[in-house]
Amino acid sequence: MILDEQDVGKLFKKIDCFETIGYMIVAKTATAAAAKTAGMAAVSLAVTAAGAGISAYGQAQQGKTANVVAQRNAQIQSRNATIAQQNAEFNASLQEREARRRRSKNIASLGGSGIDVYEGTNLIALAEQEFVDDMNVQLTRRGGVIEASNLTQQAGITSAQGTASQRAGYLGAGTSLLTGAGKVGMQATKYNQQKVFG
Repeated sequence: MILDEQDVGKLFKKIDCFETIGYMIVAKTATAAAAKTAGMAAVSLAVTAAGAGISAYGQAQQGKTANVVAQRNAQIQSRNATIAQQNAEFNASLQEREARRRRSKNIASLGGSGIDVYEGTNLIALAEQEFVDDMNVQLTRRGGVIEASNLTQQAGITSAQGTASQRAGYLGAGTSLLTGAGKVGMQATKYNQQKVFG
């Protein structure tokens, strides 16, 4: 929460009423100076409490926002994992098709020359080429699986970081509230010892 110029003006107008607040706190027979002191003390306590509340709210919101951003990033990483796997499968299918086309062209070319493709070294060469083509296709698919796995793991880490940020924000907010309550309590004790409130 950020205060603009009008909010600050309103706040000071309210603080200007500390003498009235003091008269409400101390007995009606109190002097104006005692009423002012009591009013200022009450305002001081209220401002300290409000500051702690604003700080706590800010920390909680910061943690919540960090978590929302992290969860969104994790969703994007998960989608990217799916896309990576789909792209790899698509590319592997294209490689298979191109390899079959190339082998068929070679077989037709050799067969048209009168060479027996399915005997001797020609058969071995054809089998080796088919093996290499199949290995390249499998490597493309495996690359997609590895990339998808890495992105999925990163999405899990990002999500966990977001959850941790939100928890840290809430913990910080709780700490601010407790610290603020402690300060208010210490100030109130000090004011009571000084008999500011009568």
